Amino acid sequence: MHPFQIHYNKVIQQDLILSENTSAAAMLPSPKKVSLCLGGSRSDDNYVIASLAALNILTGQKPFVTQQKFVQQRDRSPREAVGGKVTLRGSSMYIFWYKLLFNVLPRIRQFEGLRAPAHEKIYCFLLKDMFAFEELVPLFPYFEDLGSLQCQFYFTTKSKAEAVVLGHSLKLCLLPNEN
Repeated sequence: MHPFQIHYNKVIQQDLILSENTSAAAMLPSPKKVSLCLGGSRSDDNYVIASLAALNILTGQKPFVTQQKFVQQRDRSPREAVGGKVTLRGSSMYIFWYKLLFNVLPRIRQFEGLRAPAHEKIYCFLLKDMFAFEELVPLFPYFEDLGSLQCQFYFTTKSKAEAVVLGHSLKLCLLPNEN
């Protein structure tokens, strides 16, 4: 088990039980999965292969190809590939989360924090600097044209307030809500 997962199980769950006055850990909000999407509007083969390779290097899992959205047209031409997607669960999710929080986000220049979640169960943000990931720096010529990485964190929360509390517990650098 990854140390960040142990931190969630031993520290955060106990803290949430005490603060939420809940008797069962199964009723607590928890991270469910992380979905990473990389691609764009381009559909040439080199761009798609580069996005698939980058996701494979970053996560250690084989990504699947995403296709362009179906546009209602009369011709039924085949849709073209535009990028890749990976879904992380379990220990691989915690490994990526740890790498993101403690290796990637500190390397981003002028990082001021992440906005508070706009949805009660999903937290999304874009990483525009793909070379904040150390693994991609030596391979710069292959990945210099890549777009931004879309990160989606899925929680088992019931409200935005629970998502914010869980995000702060998991060390996400969330900015305070501007109301």
